Amino acid sequence: MLSIVIPVLNEGKTIHTTLLSLNKIISHGDEIIVVDGQSEDETREVVASYRNVKLIVSQQGRARQMNEGARLAKGKYILFLHADTELSHEGIGLLKRTISSSDVPWGWFKLELDSKKLKYKLLTMASMLRARMTKTPLGDHGIFVKTEIFHKIGGFPEIPIMEDLEFARKIKGISGGVEIKAPIKVSVRRFEKNGILTTLLQMWVLRTLYYFGMSASTLAKYYDNAR
Repeated sequence: MLSIVIPVLNEGKTIHTTLLSLNKIISHGDEIIVVDGQSEDETREVVASYRNVKLIVSQQGRARQMNEGARLAKGKYILFLHADTELSHEGIGLLKRTISSSDVPWGWFKLELDSKKLKYKLLTMASMLRARMTKTPLGDHGIFVKTEIFHKIGGFPEIPIMEDLEFARKIKGISGGVEIKAPIKVSVRRFEKNGILTTLLQMWVLRTLYYFGMSASTLAKYYDNAR
């Protein structure tokens, strides 16, 4: 059994597509848990229309929401997805074959931006290489982890941003992860809204400052979480 946890906040325009896609590829026994951070749009109404999806309302904060969902997860593995990502039938099939054939502790998917434009293809390649070289995937790579290990390391640190980097740091202390060589499609909406150069520069500066010791709380004031 696989538990899929999706944190959402004002995702009424995107979560329907995500859930519709997931329902076409999950197996009997799998579960989908959507954790809403008190959205002010129609997000909860959309999620509630799916009878097989568990809806939780929690305090806002991606890390906190993912931890809340994980507490209710019944699967042997938990897959954390962003609301604007699309997992293929090939991807979930390869994931299940991988975790059933070996004792894989955790891992991630090969990221693919959902645009055919050359600039996004280049960004896709750069993201894939970065994750492979550093063995530190970001949240939009679709991180999956054995449930017992997730709880053993205390889940995601409940900080405003950079929770995925800190989680990867912690779990790498136990074991290296495995990349599932099937793409997970991620929306380019943030790049389209703010521009590629602006977005990349912001991300690079924030991560650099974080590595040099600036707190996540301080950095969060400058983080534009475009929807």
